[in-house]
Amino acid sequence: MACFRFALSWIAFVAVASVAAAQPVAPEFSSRPGAPYTLYLNFAGFSYTGTWGGQTPGVTPAYNNQTGPTFTPQEQANIKNIWARVAEAYAPFNVNVTTVDPAVAAGQAATDLQRQNYYDATPRVMHTVIGAANSGFFSGAGGVSFVNVWSTAQTNGRSTNWTFTNRIGGYTAFHNIFTATAHENGHAANLLHQGDYIGTTVVNEYSRNNLSTVIAPTMGVAYSAARSVWRLGKTGTNTTHNDPQRIIASNSGMGGFVNDGIGRTLATATPLPLIGDKVDFSAARGIIVPVSSSNPQPMGVNNYHRAFFSFHTAGGMNTFTVHAGGQWITPGVADPGASLDATLRILDSTGAQVAISDTPSLSETLTLFLTGGDYYLEVSSAGGKAASLGPNGTWDPAFLYDMGSYFITGTVSIPEPSSIALLGLALAGAGFGYLRRQGRKDAQVDETLAS
Repeated sequence: MACFRFALSWIAFVAVASVAAAQPVAPEFSSRPGAPYTLYLNFAGFSYTGTWGGQTPGVTPAYNNQTGPTFTPQEQANIKNIWARVAEAYAPFNVNVTTVDPAVAAGQAATDLQRQNYYDATPRVMHTVIGAANSGFFSGAGGVSFVNVWSTAQTNGRSTNWTFTNRIGGYTAFHNIFTATAHENGHAANLLHQGDYIGTTVVNEYSRNNLSTVIAPTMGVAYSAARSVWRLGKTGTNTTHNDPQRIIASNSGMGGFVNDGIGRTLATATPLPLIGDKVDFSAARGIIVPVSSSNPQPMGVNNYHRAFFSFHTAGGMNTFTVHAGGQWITPGVADPGASLDATLRILDSTGAQVAISDTPSLSETLTLFLTGGDYYLEVSSAGGKAASLGPNGTWDPAFLYDMGSYFITGTVSIPEPSSIALLGLALAGAGFGYLRRQGRKDAQVDETLAS
């Protein structure tokens, strides 16, 4: 990844007032309102005052070079696509990924310079400008960010960073834009580049997981891989670097991994939300995260929390699908950019396994006949991925996390309407019919009196 990072020193900036140009209004999306950390994705353009890292950012135009007051419907859809992918990358953490400018709510948006200063002065806020870079600003870089600048107040524009759309495939290269944005803000959270090593020898500063098209580390280069994920491995300083743990430990007030509120044991299982016989996918959702926040480990199913849902079936065919990823773009449809590889199990009332789906796919489906009774659905991680050891099998080991969002769809076999009708006949035969008839007579009397 043509990306740059900076340590916590340097440079003066030219304090020349810049008036915010007329900017298109971005659609408003937020992944976790109220979270202690904010990642503001700015698609509306930005005029940066002064120097940044010894160079001059200048003006970054709005996404797709939009100059009108609003983004087109297609541009809005594109922005939502990018935002949803970045939101998924940070879903395990207490971070609100948003397109809503916090400087506006704070009344600090009269000029771009005022906004720039507000982001610097406000701890736990990062401002990522997503747009085309001018040719003279870190030429060749896909994005730039200072390191370890998210948790505290800053100066000299360090709370602003960039993703350069024109250098990573253009405005519709959604995967590239998302992984570059996640990468740069990983730097802001104190992450370094993760490379490939043989002992103390650096093979690649930016790991591509041996050019895998399947999975690669976010803090390496994941442009060509279908999945961009957090990793445990070596960094440019040749030390073991655990991405999730470092995000939590290096950023005061981040807290541990998020708790989605779904039961994590059979005893605390969450009732499977249903609408009729359909699983309510808007409520049957959560986030699989490592068990330990202080020392998360990527390898092994037991190193991740499990999610348990309880349900009752009348007996018959039941089908369930756990979808890896969020559903921000289209409710009930998994977004692109999933970071979880899920496993799905059905357990009986004693906790014994009835069925399991653990395929190479990220999402899993079970369709089977169940006798009437109480059951549990269990959603878990596939348990991590070992990174490639290189073409000769000599690279030092590294490990990739299987964690992230999921939601459930499906159908539960419940009593048929005909059964309910038969129950009504039985009740009528037991004398309940008189009460129903009497109720109708009373209603007629009420209507007469009202007239």
